[in-house]
Amino acid sequence: MPNLRGLQVQLLLWIILPLILAVVGVSAVGIYTHQVSMRNLVRERDGELARVAAGLVSERLNEHIRLLETLVETGVSPLPSLPEFDGGLAMLDAQGDIVTASPSPETWAVRAELWRPWLERLHQRKSPICSAPVNDPVGGQRALLVGVPTADGGALVGLASFAHLGLPDLINNLGTGQRDVTFLVDSRGVIIYHPDTAQEGRDISGYSGIAQLVQGQQGAAFHREPGSEEVVIGYAPVLPAEWGLVIQEPWADAVAPLMRVSEWTPIILLLATVIALLVIFFGVRYIIHPLQELDRRAVRVAWGEFGAVQQPVGGVQEIETLRRTLDQMADQIKSYQAALRDYLAAVTLAQEEERRRLARELHDDTTQTLIALAHRVEMCEKAIADPVRLTGRLNEVRELAAGALESVRRLIYDLRPIYLEDMGLLPALDMLVSDVSRSASAPPVKLDVVGRPRRLPADMELAVYRIVQEALNNVLRHARATTVQVRVEFGSEGLTLAVEDDGVGFAVPDTPYTLAHDGHFGLMGMRERALRFGGHLSLRSQPGEGTTVIVYLPYPSDSRGDTT
Repeated sequence: MPNLRGLQVQLLLWIILPLILAVVGVSAVGIYTHQVSMRNLVRERDGELARVAAGLVSERLNEHIRLLETLVETGVSPLPSLPEFDGGLAMLDAQGDIVTASPSPETWAVRAELWRPWLERLHQRKSPICSAPVNDPVGGQRALLVGVPTADGGALVGLASFAHLGLPDLINNLGTGQRDVTFLVDSRGVIIYHPDTAQEGRDISGYSGIAQLVQGQQGAAFHREPGSEEVVIGYAPVLPAEWGLVIQEPWADAVAPLMRVSEWTPIILLLATVIALLVIFFGVRYIIHPLQELDRRAVRVAWGEFGAVQQPVGGVQEIETLRRTLDQMADQIKSYQAALRDYLAAVTLAQEEERRRLARELHDDTTQTLIALAHRVEMCEKAIADPVRLTGRLNEVRELAAGALESVRRLIYDLRPIYLEDMGLLPALDMLVSDVSRSASAPPVKLDVVGRPRRLPADMELAVYRIVQEALNNVLRHARATTVQVRVEFGSEGLTLAVEDDGVGFAVPDTPYTLAHDGHFGLMGMRERALRFGGHLSLRSQPGEGTTVIVYLPYPSDSRGDTT
């Protein structure tokens, strides 16, 4: 199982996968938005097309109606033969009887079954009207009855064949595609004219939009019959006929001329996949592999091979920057280790020097005193018979014993300040400051205490004492100062020490690890003591402007808050 925190998996989870999801999401949203826009556009287009087409058909019918109204107004008799009405004209009275007709009343009598049922509708409306397409028994053609009412309650009726009206050509040429179809429906939603005559008489009142068309509205709608494809239906009423014109077009054909975005989906996904693969290749080639190589070299650095990250590992600029940073860190670690070795060597040397000093002092002082003391005891034994002489020898023994005791006490104090254990940190520091001030050629030292004193763990108090002791030793050995101030501040979170002098000062190194390299082993030791307790050391100094050593030590969580 791959490491879920590995760079490859993280790169896939946080870059590649979101990129793919983003591209797919944008594609899906784009497709959906486009489909919605396309549906609205096609709906508007087909609705407008149906309105315009219904207007053309209405205009063709109104031309014939205006011609009949002109004949009624002029009262022309006998009725002329008009080319617009190739089936002839007939003037009917209020009872529906033929008054006059062309070509003959007999011809119109044969058509009585066509116009008599329709005539009642004309009388009801009392306005021009057109019939549904009918089959003329005389000419055998599909024809259309057009009628206008007269002042006496009669009507002037004309019959024009569909072909003579030009309606088939007009209707059949209204579509926009190869599979669209235009047809007419009556006021019940039944097809009354269709290019495919087998469809005539079919009830489509359940189609989307047909109910609105029957109510005289215009527009467009989408409809899908079970087992068939979705179609766009544009519809508009045809006046003065009680018809509706319908343009039906498959949805797939409607969007094909513009742009079928859904067909681009596989291409978009393919492009997204290609982009993702390119990103993966880029990530593996220029990020993962260089980082893995850098990781291997970092492990070598951890084992002490500090030159392992000197050579570039390739990849993006950020990785090269990281490599250079690691190389600088390796150089710093190398320098720090060298400084630490120098510091340890100096500490070891100081320990050996201290041991030699103790051995020399014990040999030259304490040992010689003990030898003299033993010699005086022998002399007392010889002078035991002479009380006066014995008293003098015993006084010498007493003085030698007191000197030896003072010498041993001094050695013990140098090894471990007894005041620190018996009386606490501040009395020990006060004694230390007093001892330094009494030293020959030593500047006066002032001790200031700020805040509420508190006891600290013994090892921490010893570290504070040694830091102040070493700082004062540095002042005595190097500073040539005239005044020295030791400041101990008990803060709310930690203890701050500051040892300030007005001596010659020095140039502070840029980095801590150069302290040992420059021979500042005392400062190095103070810093190591501070780091041991989670603190830090800082220096402020310039040549000729004195030196300030500042050490901050945080309080341990279990330290007591009692006053020293």
